[in-house]
Amino acid sequence: MLDPMRKHAQSWGVKIVFGLIIIVFVFWGVGNFRGDKATVLATIDGQPVLIKDYEKAYQESLRLVKSKNPDVTDKDLQEGGFRWQVFSNLVTTRLLEDQGKKLGITVTADELRAEIAKIPAFQDESKQFDAKRYENLLKSNGVTPGEFEDDFRQNLLLEKLAAYVSLPATVTEAEARSIFDFMREQAVISYIPFRSEDFTKGYAPTADQIKAYYEARKDQFATPAQVKIEFVEFTPKALAKPAEVPDADIAASYEANKKKYAKPEQVRVRHFLIMLPPDAPKEAADAAEAKLKDLAAKLKAGADFATLLPKNPNNPDGLIGEDWAWLPKGSLPKEFGAFEETAFGLKKDEISAPVRTSLGLHLIQAGDHQAAGERTLAEVKDDIRAELAEQKAADRLAKAMDAVQEKIASGEDLAKAATEEKLELKASDFFAQQNPPADLGLTDQAMAALFKMQKGEVSDTPLSTQDGFLMARVADVKPAGFEPLEAVSDVIKDRLIAEEGQKRARAKADELAKAMETPEGRQKVLDEYKGKVAVSQPFTRQGFIPGLGMAPVLAQTAFEAKDPGWFKAAYAVSDGYVLAGLDKRVPAEAALWDKEKDRWLQTLSQTKRTELFNAYLKTVQEAAKVEIVNDQILGPRTVPGQAPAGAGN
Repeated sequence: MLDPMRKHAQSWGVKIVFGLIIIVFVFWGVGNFRGDKATVLATIDGQPVLIKDYEKAYQESLRLVKSKNPDVTDKDLQEGGFRWQVFSNLVTTRLLEDQGKKLGITVTADELRAEIAKIPAFQDESKQFDAKRYENLLKSNGVTPGEFEDDFRQNLLLEKLAAYVSLPATVTEAEARSIFDFMREQAVISYIPFRSEDFTKGYAPTADQIKAYYEARKDQFATPAQVKIEFVEFTPKALAKPAEVPDADIAASYEANKKKYAKPEQVRVRHFLIMLPPDAPKEAADAAEAKLKDLAAKLKAGADFATLLPKNPNNPDGLIGEDWAWLPKGSLPKEFGAFEETAFGLKKDEISAPVRTSLGLHLIQAGDHQAAGERTLAEVKDDIRAELAEQKAADRLAKAMDAVQEKIASGEDLAKAATEEKLELKASDFFAQQNPPADLGLTDQAMAALFKMQKGEVSDTPLSTQDGFLMARVADVKPAGFEPLEAVSDVIKDRLIAEEGQKRARAKADELAKAMETPEGRQKVLDEYKGKVAVSQPFTRQGFIPGLGMAPVLAQTAFEAKDPGWFKAAYAVSDGYVLAGLDKRVPAEAALWDKEKDRWLQTLSQTKRTELFNAYLKTVQEAAKVEIVNDQILGPRTVPGQAPAGAGN
């Protein structure tokens, strides 16, 4: 659990990647530029965009994306149209720069210096700009002061233009209050649940039903082509010989690098987490907080931590947890500062109040604390030995790889070549191209090469990995096919039971909804189910109903209802169906408006400014003529969920 937090919640997926740059798609055509096509990527209103300028922008965007999302692959980016997105960003920037010049918007040298001096990374301990620190930091990132200042000047210019264009955007207090009242109004419903799992009793799919399901949906059980390889790794770690490292070298390295082996302050923690998006409605946050406080009370009463965790990680509460783990101080990203600060502030066995982070709400219990200090030579001896062995191995890596490659080129098989060079021949299990062995770190190019090889074939050149190279022989191949019916029959059985439960729950809910159309029928149903009628917690128009999950249609119906009373239809919820009716509507709290007024005014003003600027940007784009000269440089053009760009204007 702490690892996803350390990785900045990368599981939110590749969508985050494409949020890191401006994604504005315009329609381009392919023109007949008569200049030097070898150096020109495109033209904007007749002015060339040079390939070298584009590649510089691409590499910078790629560096930024991968620094924020190390797990994203080149394949993900290529299929997502990343090169086109960088080009779109470049076009948009050029157009806006031209607009800034036309409007006389500039950034003076004094303004540039003043803004750079405000950046904390370039300041010393007294918060003053440090020229040496500035130069060293840029140098360590491979950027010259001139390049940085050009880019920074450009950003300041665009900020000025955006502020100028959106200047007319204002929001009155009356407008903000109207939207506040609408968004903060709440509803409460009464409902009778018909959970799918309650309607599966006695149902057992027949063998014929399971087979029919399999045949009708066979594509769901498709298996990709797979290979099994034998390989020799050429990485510092694989070639390292720790036993050959003298103890004297280890002691010398320890003395020379004592700071490296400093031990940070640590606290042992365990915690529950209820996942919540940053914009979760108040009622969802309140429900999560109540759930965590209940768990805290049970822990304090002596309940076992493991028994409080739900068996299903996809439970309606979104509750997950992690038992005891050591948390070093400073190991979490700043977005999780509240978690770390709380954890280190707790005494042993103390339980926190719910703590909010970008992942959701946490309940933290602290265990033992360990003070900061230096690890002894005995504690780090094995780590140093491995590190020194890998350093020595790195020096002979190329020689070893060349020797094996020469033997293979002369006709020897991989196993014999490995034996003669005293290298270990390893073997993998079967794996698919989209699911390579994680421990090998094969690149996309290496995977593509492997899956073009035939059974028994040896790679004629080393295949690249994250840490080095490997030479591989395809030991066996499994062609693409389908999981056999007997291997997936239990999965199909569970699906059929769940589908039948859902179908029966809906049928029962629809039947009773029909019966409730008359006063007499309604009373009869309410008398029969009086012990099962539940009342929801208040919820807003955002569609989340505590206890029922996301139910946007039901929520919309509740806010459209003019008076309390039962609705005419059954509604789907996360675990089945419900009959429901409006209990009451709760107006937005006036006291809450007084507390949140400034935030609403600020947020709505920003939204209005963004809308105004986007409208301006669209006008600028539509008036521009962008023609591609070398479209092959940009790769795939279609982005998932985005229609391909059409012919240019």
